[in-house]
Amino acid sequence: MAPVVQFLQLFVLTISLSGALLGQSANQSPLSSDVETRRLQDQLAKQRQAISQGDPSQVIASSQTLTELAFEDLSKVHSDLKQVQRPSATAKQLAARERELRKILGSAFDDWGTAEARQRRYREALGHFQDAERWYPSTPGVMRNLGTAAFRLEEYGESVRALSAAIAANPSDQSSRLMLAMSQFSLEQFAEASKNFTLVSEAVLEDPRATYAWAYSLIRTNQPQQGNTLAGILEGTDLSPDVRLLVCKLYTASENYEQALKCLRTLEASAESAEVQYQIGATLIRMNRPADAIADLKAALKIDPRDADSQYDLAFALLQTSQKEEGIAQLRSLVAANPNYPQAQYQLGKVLLESGQTAEAIPYLEAAATLGPKDDFVHYQLQVAYRRSGRVEDADRELKKYKQLKASARDKAADRLNQNSKP
Repeated sequence: MAPVVQFLQLFVLTISLSGALLGQSANQSPLSSDVETRRLQDQLAKQRQAISQGDPSQVIASSQTLTELAFEDLSKVHSDLKQVQRPSATAKQLAARERELRKILGSAFDDWGTAEARQRRYREALGHFQDAERWYPSTPGVMRNLGTAAFRLEEYGESVRALSAAIAANPSDQSSRLMLAMSQFSLEQFAEASKNFTLVSEAVLEDPRATYAWAYSLIRTNQPQQGNTLAGILEGTDLSPDVRLLVCKLYTASENYEQALKCLRTLEASAESAEVQYQIGATLIRMNRPADAIADLKAALKIDPRDADSQYDLAFALLQTSQKEEGIAQLRSLVAANPNYPQAQYQLGKVLLESGQTAEAIPYLEAAATLGPKDDFVHYQLQVAYRRSGRVEDADRELKKYKQLKASARDKAADRLNQNSKP
């Protein structure tokens, strides 16, 4: 899947002004009557000044001091609460003071994280935004800030959580919704991503890679016509070669192989690329033209001899065109260099089994079953090999796994059908 972070513009982070708390009157908070409060009020004034000057380093230093003071006071409040009788007026005052301190901590940590984010220190910023959420989840803008930092770090699970909350609070926030959609796309939550892309369609269409993500999400949610429409829009624009390759892959994903091949041939004419040659060969195989694919796959390997996918597809094409010995040799070479390539292990085991070389086939099929335990077809071929070798108990075990996996696949397909049929 294509990277989804680098191409998006830096979204502006919201600074939450802790200094706004200075406007409270004495009878609104128990903080206004003691020495600790005056220290906090002075530091809040410094915080507001640092923010107004726009210097991230000053905001970071001020925020650190402010949180230290707030933690000191919070510790005293907790100590006092253990000693007072509840319920009482004093207990209520202390509880109110605790709430106020938590609010200050939330704002200070949010300011701290915002300053770090402006310095592109997203790891530290994310930690401080999470601190802000922990101490005061209602801090203005904190969930948007948290989600933006997580998005920048490609921690998409966290960005989805935070940005979903931000959108719930402000449904008109288009930049947050676009980041949410991109995060969902990155997690392969294509249905949710497609819905959010649709809601910010104008913003999506301004960025080719975001448009690609939307189109791919549509294709993966059984909306190939809409996805191909977006691919056509992209194809008609001035694109860099890497983005144009993504467009070609959209046609492949929607099984529009003729258009994919046309797109790839156009790209081939403009630049020498192992990836483009590989995609042409792979597309020709999907079009049941393995003989035509061989030349392009060999061209890909001439540019990048170690590319495992090109090696595998070349072996497959050779086998499909009755060039068995050359295909087997290609698979042996691939498995030797890439033992963790499950398809190659399976294909080599299968062709050896079909050639009557059962004993030699078994280790390859066993490796494929270990690497891809949920591939039902591997277990089927392995049980055939075991049965031919007289290993009946092993064969029965593999046959049972095969039947279980097939039944599970049918159940999942039925569930998807039921979900798609709901209004």
